[in-house]
Amino acid sequence: MFQFIESIRINEGSVERINLHQSRVNKTFLYFGKPVFFQLQELVNSDSVKERGVVKCRVKYDLDKIHEIAYTDYAVRKIESISLVELSGRKYDFKYAERGWITDLLSTSGTDEIIMTDQGLIKDASYANLAFFDGKCWYTPLNPLLEGTHRSYLLETKMIYPTEIKISDLHNYSEVKFINAMMTWEESPTLPTALLTYF
Repeated sequence: MFQFIESIRINEGSVERINLHQSRVNKTFLYFGKPVFFQLQELVNSDSVKERGVVKCRVKYDLDKIHEIAYTDYAVRKIESISLVELSGRKYDFKYAERGWITDLLSTSGTDEIIMTDQGLIKDASYANLAFFDGKCWYTPLNPLLEGTHRSYLLETKMIYPTEIKISDLHNYSEVKFINAMMTWEESPTLPTALLTYF
């Protein structure tokens, strides 16, 4: 049976945007035709990590039971090089625990991070959604590989705007930002698009 994960940011004991994580859990159960049997708010014990700064709470589950709830300290990754990698039609519509093929794409890329593409369209990084700056506004790919919770929040608050972004459009953007639930907007790594190896 498929296993899924939710990675939830806890900062000084404060659980962030858990409603968006629960919404994604609910959509997963709805798609597979099963009733939701847990609420993340009742599972996450933020008191135990109150003094640890930023902590990732990782909940692993399937459609019948919870497999693991783990708490680990989180540090923002340093990214200095990026390359484009073709997906060749592979999908990651839900936050599956098994993502070895994505790890393999990254490990064989020869760069710190990858931007995955599908038939000329920009999708996601290996661990984050993407936002691109055109000098005025930040735009995120209209149809990412996975709809992240931080991306959803940034769309709701109109900090980013959805649009189709092609490889051929990248020259229109000066910067790329890597966004996920574990990093604030300010913490999210931001690099010049000129660092992409195909340039």
